[in-house]
Amino acid sequence: MGRNFTPDQELIDRLLLNDTLAFEELYRRYWYSLYSYCSKKLRSSDDARGIVRKIFIELWENRHSTPVDFSISQHLYSKVRLAVVESLTARLDSITEDELIDEEVLTSFSVKALEPARQPVVRKEEPQMELVHSRPQVDEVHKNYNPFNVKWLSHLVSVKATS
Repeated sequence: MGRNFTPDQELIDRLLLNDTLAFEELYRRYWYSLYSYCSKKLRSSDDARGIVRKIFIELWENRHSTPVDFSISQHLYSKVRLAVVESLTARLDSITEDELIDEEVLTSFSVKALEPARQPVVRKEEPQMELVHSRPQVDEVHKNYNPFNVKWLSHLVSVKATS
């Protein structure tokens, strides 16, 4: 089937007249991007298919109550985002703490996950910049910073001030 360049608003107008071809075109135009978004967020193709199917069923069933200046893309994407949030919330409510620990925490302590920690740390060399002023860099000043020296110095100053 060839590509249909009919504007969305015209398809919505035809949808109000029970035009199933207009509905099919809207479905073809939007289903994959909606499915991809859901699938990426939920990590479940079955859940993503169910959400997209439900959204298009609602669109067909509520076609006679759509406003005149209706943006189909805005409507579909807001419905998908809401459905993804509801699905994730339902998952979190149904998961027990033991399952959460098994899935999230223990997998992060597997041998494969900890393998990068065994690698030696390699310090990246930063390019040296020429000094514009003869003033020492801040890092050099803080390198020799010792809190005990500062404490001794402040004690000495306070003793001298009271004398």
